[in-house]
Amino acid sequence: MLSEVKAVTLGVSDLQRACAFYEHALGYRVQTRGALTPALAPLWRFDPALKGEYAMLAPDDSGLGRIRLVAFDTPGQRLWNADNLYNGNGFYALNFRCRDALATMQAVNAAGGSSAHAPSYWEVSDQVAVRDSINDDPDGIRLDVFSYEKGGDLRGPLTTEVSVVQTIAIATRDVPRAVAFYKALGFEVLFDRVLDFPELQTLLGTDRPVRIHNVNLIKDGHIVPGRVEMFGYLDMEHLPDAPLRDLAVPPNIGILSASLASTDLDADLQTLTALGAERIARGTLALPGFGECDVATVLGPDGEQLELFQPRL
Repeated sequence: MLSEVKAVTLGVSDLQRACAFYEHALGYRVQTRGALTPALAPLWRFDPALKGEYAMLAPDDSGLGRIRLVAFDTPGQRLWNADNLYNGNGFYALNFRCRDALATMQAVNAAGGSSAHAPSYWEVSDQVAVRDSINDDPDGIRLDVFSYEKGGDLRGPLTTEVSVVQTIAIATRDVPRAVAFYKALGFEVLFDRVLDFPELQTLLGTDRPVRIHNVNLIKDGHIVPGRVEMFGYLDMEHLPDAPLRDLAVPPNIGILSASLASTDLDADLQTLTALGAERIARGTLALPGFGECDVATVLGPDGEQLELFQPRL
C-alpha cells in the first residue's frame, strides 16, 4: 500500500529565489540540489530538451512532507488565475501548521510573498479551532498556514516553527469521487463539512461570498503529515470544468505533483489503474531527493499527477 504524501513538487520561476523564500519564510533548508536528467521527461511529462534544476527542502530530517522545487531554462505559465479559480481541477494549495499564524504570515511577506489578510479564526470542529492565513509565495503558489487556538494536542507536538507539509489540497468538481479514490488508497476521513460562514470569503480571498464542500483525509487514521484535502466550490454548476492536467507540467509554475512511497510498485500500479488512474510512465533512475528508485507516475481522478517511488535496496 502507498504511503502518505512524502513530498510535493513545485514548479518555480527562479530556483535561488524560491529556496531563499522557503528558508526565510518557513524555516525550510536545502537538503539536496542538482540538475534534472532528461530521463525524467516521460515521467514528469516535459520536453527532454529543457534544462532544469531541483532543490529538496525540509524543516527537519524526518523525511516527511518535503518540498521539491524545480525550475527550467524556459519560462512557464502560472497554473491558477482568476479565470479558473472557481472551476479548476487539480492541486491547489499546501497547508502548514505553525506556532503563530500571524508571525508566519509576516515572515512570508518579509521574504517576498504576499497575504491578502490577517489570519482568520474558525472552528474546525467542537474540539478544534485555528487561526488561518492564506498566502502566496513569490510565484503565486498558495500556502495556507494555521496555528491552533484549541485542539493542537490532538495532532501532537510541533517541533519546528513551521511544520512539514501537512496537507495538499485538491480542487475538484466532484468531491465524493475524489474522496472515494483516496480512501481506496488507505486514507481515512478526518473531517467532512460544508463550510459556510461569514469569514470564509475573507479567508479564501474570493471576490464573492462562497460555500465549499471540504473533506480532509488522514493516512491510516493516524499519520498526521502528508494528508490530502478535497474541496469544491458549491453553487458553481453553471461554470464549465477547467482541468489543469495538461497544464500542470514543467516548466509551468505551481504544484506539479505529489510523491508517495511504495513497497510494491507493481501491485500499487495495478490498484491505481483499477481505480481509474491513468498511467503515464514507469522507469528506474536516480529520483531527485530520493536516490535510486523504481518510479511510476499516474493521473488521479482530477488530473492531478501522483509520483510513486520504491527505493532500490
